[in-house]
Amino acid sequence: MAFCTTYKQLFEIELLHDYFLNDGTTVFSTLSDTDKKERLKLIDISEFIDVIPSQDTIEKMAGHKIVLKKYKTGLSAYCKLENPAQNTPFIPLPSDLELTFIMKLSDPFFENYTELAIGSTNIFFFGNTKPSTEGSGFEYIAKSTDNTQVTDAYQLSAAGTTALLEKLKDQNKIGVFGIIELTMTGDNSDLSILTTLGDLRSQLPTFKIHFKNRETFWRYKRVSDDSEIFTTATANPLTKYGFIEVIHAGDKFPNPSANHLIPDNNNFFSEIYI
Repeated sequence: MAFCTTYKQLFEIELLHDYFLNDGTTVFSTLSDTDKKERLKLIDISEFIDVIPSQDTIEKMAGHKIVLKKYKTGLSAYCKLENPAQNTPFIPLPSDLELTFIMKLSDPFFENYTELAIGSTNIFFFGNTKPSTEGSGFEYIAKSTDNTQVTDAYQLSAAGTTALLEKLKDQNKIGVFGIIELTMTGDNSDLSILTTLGDLRSQLPTFKIHFKNRETFWRYKRVSDDSEIFTTATANPLTKYGFIEVIHAGDKFPNPSANHLIPDNNNFFSEIYI
């Protein structure tokens, strides 16, 4: 007798960053679907962030026959089905089953090219339910169809950060940048992973965490004596694969790297030595 084991996608999370996706001043979200597919080939989230399930979540997934698969642009969870012809999980998933994924930065220059406040010790939180420590206006994780990017509004309060870290075990507590927390039943039906009957949804729940690239003023200086040649009149976006033409006194100047950032009041400067 032949046996067939079927797994089906439970949910998907896209992780995007405009530093890798924008082409100079051309913003990724404004591109055609064809051009977006080409730009997405350039990104590998492991270059700037690592996403791992918490120890508790590893145990929960094993107990409920859920497996995790990572991609260059995000991750997906798959659930074993009772019957290949239906969307019923092999092991019922409780409506309050909570899966937690820890985000840790893998690039020390992430803050330099990401449009977020620098130096905060509070953790970012992306979930389909709101933490009890936060107010009613706290942001939910975005859906893939939302035109939403990550801002500091996704940061937990100090109390929320402390409460969340207390839930994590051992090594999971170290170097946490953010948390993705998905509950089978969200605060509203659009954010839920399962139907009200406990089945997988016919339309895959797809969420998005989309970071915006930082804009800086570009200051050009002489290597010989550290004197300033000029500074751009406006801030320009930092991009890894794009290029912005800068011309001064008839000469063309290079774009800066993101390795060095100088804060000055509410502005940020990138310095390029010529």
